[in-house]
Amino acid sequence: TIYALATKKDPVFLDEISILTTTPGKKKIEETLINRGILNNLIKDYNLPPLKLTDASFIVFSDQNGNLLDDIVTPEHNECVGDTITSYIKELSNDFSKRLHCSLAGGRKTMSFYLGMALQLFGRSWDELYHVLITPEFELNPEFFYKPPQNKIIERKMPDGSIRTLETKNAQIHLTQLPFIRFRDKIH
Repeated sequence: TIYALATKKDPVFLDEISILTTTPGKKKIEETLINRGILNNLIKDYNLPPLKLTDASFIVFSDQNGNLLDDIVTPEHNECVGDTITSYIKELSNDFSKRLHCSLAGGRKTMSFYLGMALQLFGRSWDELYHVLITPEFELNPEFFYKPPQNKIIERKMPDGSIRTLETKNAQIHLTQLPFIRFRDKIH
């Protein structure tokens, strides 16, 4: 999403990132984007403004007792996730100095639904909702995060165990802006 926003016709450069996720989601993001330097490489490759992921960048879902969630497996977990996402979007949207660029990326379908619903309730006319579409063979490849300026060769292990070589120049990444009905002015 960061790559797609920064490379679109009218680029958007982010000031900060918030990631709403589970405990394993946070760990995976820390391992790849931070520890492997993927985010820093993207910033350097495309000369983007500095963008840091810190512990404060993560909102990790918890249950009604405050226990961090590894997954959303019960109706109660689902409700807690919905409450967290909705409250967070409501809070952010009350800061009129911020523009929200929300991405339906990864996670459970429930999380995407709640994000879209929260934007319908609290989103302002300048807030946006996106979905990033990626060529299938790259989307599921754990070595692909964005299209680098210089072509790179990466490998993809196929279901039959064979290895397929991919060139990043062949990846297609499309940022799809999703329309949503804005009810904010009707309920405030």
